[in-house]
Amino acid sequence: MIAGGAAVDLPVADVCIVGAGPVGLALASSLEERGLSVLIVEAGALDGPSNVSDNFGPIDYTNAHHATAGMTSHGLGGTSALWGGRCVEFDDLDFAERAHVPHSGWPISHADVRDHYAAAFAFLNCGAAPADGKDVHGGDAVTSTVERWSARPALGPLHKAHLRASKRITLLSEATVFAIELEPEGLVVESLMVQRQGRALPIRAKNYVLAGGGLENARLLLATQRHWPAKFGGPQGALGRFYQGHITGHISVIEFADKRVEKALSFQKDKEGRHFRRRLQVSAGRQHDNHLLNAAFWLDALSIADAAHGSGALSALYLPLAISGLYGMLSEGRAPKTARGRQQGYREHLLNLRSDPALFRDLAASASNLIGSRLAGRRTLPSPKGRYLLRYHAEQRPIPESRVVLDDSPSNAYLPALKVNYLVDDEDVDSVVRSHQLLDHWLGESGTGKLAYLHEGPECRQAVRRQAFDGYHQIGLARMSKDPRDGVVNADCRLHDVANLYVAGSAVFPTGGQANPTLPAVALALRLGAHLAQTRRA
Repeated sequence: MIAGGAAVDLPVADVCIVGAGPVGLALASSLEERGLSVLIVEAGALDGPSNVSDNFGPIDYTNAHHATAGMTSHGLGGTSALWGGRCVEFDDLDFAERAHVPHSGWPISHADVRDHYAAAFAFLNCGAAPADGKDVHGGDAVTSTVERWSARPALGPLHKAHLRASKRITLLSEATVFAIELEPEGLVVESLMVQRQGRALPIRAKNYVLAGGGLENARLLLATQRHWPAKFGGPQGALGRFYQGHITGHISVIEFADKRVEKALSFQKDKEGRHFRRRLQVSAGRQHDNHLLNAAFWLDALSIADAAHGSGALSALYLPLAISGLYGMLSEGRAPKTARGRQQGYREHLLNLRSDPALFRDLAASASNLIGSRLAGRRTLPSPKGRYLLRYHAEQRPIPESRVVLDDSPSNAYLPALKVNYLVDDEDVDSVVRSHQLLDHWLGESGTGKLAYLHEGPECRQAVRRQAFDGYHQIGLARMSKDPRDGVVNADCRLHDVANLYVAGSAVFPTGGQANPTLPAVALALRLGAHLAQTRRA
């Protein structure tokens, strides 16, 4: 049911979940199916805007690598309202302790998460993983990782009716949790204090799960640690440290000589008509041998306005649109360009027209592809010359200096202010550049193609650092560990030193891998649901 009114008589639920985003909703659904009662406490409004942000102290960002807006969304469905819908599984190597990656290694195996991928795909409206996900090439590079997209990524509208009718789930919206009250010994949560419609309410349950996103989970735990300094590892512990995201961007154009590999890395449809695409990666063995962080690569179409595509046909389509002024009206401005492409005039396009003997052969197909790429939901504009920007998406080293702390700046908010020191270190940058070099060597040696770098020498590293920008994936702030000295939660996502308090979401990931975190986070939440149900039976 959906609770209303200022004074709410709430039952003591089996599990109280803080946050109604993808992770919180998935966990609630899992618990409901297993017969447990659930209370979801959500800071945002059920419908429409609210002034919930006033309840949270301001956030001070120490550098420009972290987003300052658009990272999260309050309300039913949470950040799924902003999510693009990309679903990617982790790799086996992400869970291993890697000697060249300090603080790496999970206390669980990939198999523990993989068991829940199918249910996570279904919950996120992604369907089943495609059967044809095998490598096109082996050796130094692999194409086994598959990315899929949710057919309906915004989860709030999909779940509202069910929540309203549910007999086991109660949703309390516009309710901000501002304190965790522990029993005198500090070993068990007694209640959560919630601010709702001008009143402070205690919320009681048998177990509590924080699923409010990485930064907000950390803020609430750090605020609790102020009153219990020795809890959660103490001031020098892992809480709020090891903050990671992914660094992404372009530093090269890939040019294919092998059309089969180009096709394999392009968008395809499975038997259900859903889009998927393979990612290119340096093999696990080569990553290990070369001390690389995990990274994935995929194709981004060059804008037809960027003559670096080298195609007379694409230039022939662009020039009339540009000269007539229609291009500015029709373009959405999302197709990336090389730095040179952003400064080009018509001269480079005229050179493409004069130098391309395949202009007329490619023209009709390119026009059809251009229209199709605008109308199809997921499609990269095919390049007649096999040239694409190569997008990288790389993990970061987990380093304790990358962290968030409470800020004592004066504020009228219920929750204290935060200071975020999200770091991109030299090894993050170096690994991206060296991964490109290995891929370039493989492309040439295998006859697959080649890379053309957009920058020379040291400028490549500078370009990677300039483009490094995250704050959306919020990984590692309450990391999972076997030893309480190394993390915040155990293998079951439970706080090491509190018997009935759990954390769900990407904050518990010790390392981020190359995968976008939504699918693994939901899979872990479903695993947590199974654990909580088993705990209750025991």
